[in-house]
Amino acid sequence: MNYPEKPFHRPPAADGLTVALVDARYLRWLTRQDEGEGQSQGPLARDGWNELLRHLLHRHGLRGTLLRTYWYAVQDDQAVHDDQTLRVLSSTDTDGVALVRQMTADLQALVSGGRVDTLCIASDDDRLMTIIDTAKLAGITVCLVADERALSMPRLMQQDPSWARLLREADRRIVLRASELSQALLARSQMAADGPVSADLDARLQAVVQAWWDDLVEDDRDSLREELPGQRGLPPEVDRELLVRAKNAIGRSLNFQEKRVLRSQARQQATGESQDAGAAAHEDV
Repeated sequence: MNYPEKPFHRPPAADGLTVALVDARYLRWLTRQDEGEGQSQGPLARDGWNELLRHLLHRHGLRGTLLRTYWYAVQDDQAVHDDQTLRVLSSTDTDGVALVRQMTADLQALVSGGRVDTLCIASDDDRLMTIIDTAKLAGITVCLVADERALSMPRLMQQDPSWARLLREADRRIVLRASELSQALLARSQMAADGPVSADLDARLQAVVQAWWDDLVEDDRDSLREELPGQRGLPPEVDRELLVRAKNAIGRSLNFQEKRVLRSQARQQATGESQDAGAAAHEDV
């Protein structure tokens, strides 16, 4: 018996349209921002997100077009970015009910529209499982953004079973390293928020660097003179020591801009060469 071929014009998920839905509080948690001291709690810088997500999707074999990102946050950053829609939630939404309600409504509209092939969701709220299942039954590929813990699902099932169940519901898990996310979103927001370092603080940081340099034995100085010109930033052990010294000297943790200045001063001290502002801007956070 010959069966008529059913027309189906949707392109494969790997080459179709993708829409992302991002919970800003979840991304902030992925950066481990709440584990550090003196960190800004202002809005994340959204301008680096779409580029980062395109890279992640390609890395996971999804080569489609990122049509748009819906960004859910309790703070309006007053910014306008191409291919992004900001959804401002109530600041009283401490339990995430408003987030789930708005994200679910948007997902339902996208599913019923029938033009989206892949949904990429950045959230750990397991109340989204029902709408995720609805999207999958409609033939849409659903991806969830997670960190490296998603690579060891049995362990995650023990540590955070509700999040693990949500991740297992997805067709694919897009693994995002905290360092990648911080570089794309946190650094830019902190660069915008942190003002210039005063002359007094600049001198105090220079005194910290000079004391650190004076305490080094000559062999360590020679090693740094040889290594630093070919490296980006400072060796981790040197960076940690300088940050601790600076924190003890001024009585608090340094902000992003102050760390850049401290690292630039240390490189200049070791190499004898000055760094321009553009080079210092590329120091690691």
